[in-house]
Amino acid sequence: MVSGRTFIQNPGPTNIPDRVLRAMARPAIDFGTTEFSVLLDSCLMRLNNHMRNSGPLIGYTSTGHGAWEATVTNLFDTGARVLLCDSGHFSHRWGEMCEAHGLDVSWFETGWQQGVDSDALRDVLATDAGRRVEGVLVAHTETSTGVTSDLAAIRTVLDDLEHPALLVVDSIASFGCTPLEVDALGVDACLAVSQKGLMMPIGLAFTGISDRAVAAAYANKRGRFYWDWRRRLEAEGYRMFCGTPPIHHLFGLDEALCMIAEEGGIDAVTNRHRRLADAVRAAVEVWSEAGALKFNATKAKERSDSVTCVRLAENYDADKVVAVARQRFNLSMGSGIGPLAGSAFRIGHLGDLNVPMLLGALGAVEASLRACRVPIGTGGLEVATTMLSEVSS
Repeated sequence: MVSGRTFIQNPGPTNIPDRVLRAMARPAIDFGTTEFSVLLDSCLMRLNNHMRNSGPLIGYTSTGHGAWEATVTNLFDTGARVLLCDSGHFSHRWGEMCEAHGLDVSWFETGWQQGVDSDALRDVLATDAGRRVEGVLVAHTETSTGVTSDLAAIRTVLDDLEHPALLVVDSIASFGCTPLEVDALGVDACLAVSQKGLMMPIGLAFTGISDRAVAAAYANKRGRFYWDWRRRLEAEGYRMFCGTPPIHHLFGLDEALCMIAEEGGIDAVTNRHRRLADAVRAAVEVWSEAGALKFNATKAKERSDSVTCVRLAENYDADKVVAVARQRFNLSMGSGIGPLAGSAFRIGHLGDLNVPMLLGALGAVEASLRACRVPIGTGGLEVATTMLSEVSS
């Protein structure tokens, strides 16, 4: 048995603060009371404010896959054409879901090492003379690759072309970690979950939607029931969950939102994520000097503030590094997925995380690399420590 606590550096689920756990460890309340109504309304209002969204926010008792399916089935009828920005494992799964629901998916491939190229996107959409593409679907941060796409550049393409397609954004790995302003970016549907930046257990998902998205949902003749936004928008109080509401998750969400407010608000939280991510990137940069590892994201400006995906040279086993980190050093990281399986590992740096926690995790990563005889440059942890000490002074 290993003493001490396990360091959770997965890209999700993330660390759950003791305060959130304690908030959830209480008896249920009657969800038909004013007490519950006030709790629910307060949580949704604050969460929507963090999205900078003036439209409705819809909540589900589900994982992110539920938010995907709800968004797809409400916005697009069978046969509708959507352009799916395929940037990694999870965005690809989203596209497969679209096909399963009978949509005509145009696959816009970005590769697994970069985000959406706005110039290439412009070229594709410029050929859509009949404006048949009804939606552009993009993962803001692709969890499997550690790449973050430029939403402002995508919005500019749509505006310049005067293209009416709905902009649908999966912010599952970025919400609460990377600045995101739904209204300003003209995002029509923004998807988020509880178990990443919001520091919660798995089980809640959300979609912030625009007035255009509401209109599209009401005009859509597709049959749906549990996921139907119309039923949720027209319901009062707890009935918006189309069933028994997730009472204890909302206790936890309330506490998590209080913690965000105490830190200084969502901007302070995303600034912290950027500082910690910069320290991780600085350490990886130094480790890479020996030639055995490198960033998966080839463009520095696209490297995520939520997760850093590190690739190893062909003669080294990334899964072994992940296993050694877990078994010997009590550190849990993400493995490579899809074509990155066995050749990459992912360091999550999102959610409830501070400087000592991050430095401890980086020390364990460095120890794991050394234990696996992976050559690394000297001083990665020192560079990260120096960077964080300078930021804090």
